[in-house]
Amino acid sequence: MKITVLGSGSKGNATHIDTGETRLLIDAGFSYRQLKRRSAIKGIDIDAVDAVLVTHEHRDHVYGLDMLLRRTRATLYATAPTRTCLQRQCTTLNDPMRFIDIRPGVASLVGDATVWSREVSHDAVNTVGFVIEAKGRRLVYLTDIGFLPSADYVHYENADMYVFEANYDAALLFSSDRPYHLKRRIDSVKGHMSNHDSAYHMSRLVGEKTKCVVLAHPSEECNTPRHALKTYEDVFTAYGLRIEDYRVVVALQHDPIGPIDV
Repeated sequence: MKITVLGSGSKGNATHIDTGETRLLIDAGFSYRQLKRRSAIKGIDIDAVDAVLVTHEHRDHVYGLDMLLRRTRATLYATAPTRTCLQRQCTTLNDPMRFIDIRPGVASLVGDATVWSREVSHDAVNTVGFVIEAKGRRLVYLTDIGFLPSADYVHYENADMYVFEANYDAALLFSSDRPYHLKRRIDSVKGHMSNHDSAYHMSRLVGEKTKCVVLAHPSEECNTPRHALKTYEDVFTAYGLRIEDYRVVVALQHDPIGPIDV
């Protein structure tokens, strides 16, 4: 698989996955024009996408969805509650042939890829993450998540690659000028995940197969790549791991990263 994060953050999210036979897009949080531009930078034809997997209905994940579906033949995969929300803003979904319901915990075959969705803790109607397998490789995609129960680790352990939330540095968040209610929302179990919590969970999940960890959805105001990577280094070291063994990189809001081969 080749994974390209076209952009990640509160202003837009989209990740392209190419299995060699099937082209998937997780979320479409940029305008169609932006998706075209960002994809072209990495030699990707966004119009050739076979399927779009949607994590949840928030604007920074679906802003360009309607136009993308109008311009391509892609099928949308989302949960039924998410589709109900999207139908209010995405008229393409009135065509039942363009939509396939996914159920958390139940596998869907998308081309040569097997896709599982898993419910995650976030303040949307039915937020999910994805586990994608193709050609013996496994990607875990978990963003917009405030809490990960240890009981769920079994579903995510020892993947070849992770795209995993590391939204904020706690000190930067609580010293920022943001309203207190917003700080509490971000820091809640239904909000986002701090660098420290992200690093702790990832230290429990990585294994001998793990080649790369992409830290996703970083806050532009309350996080920096330096803060995220330093926290990961400190936490991994505390648990007897070396961050250098896992190619930990920080996703960017304005520039695509990849393709990353796994």
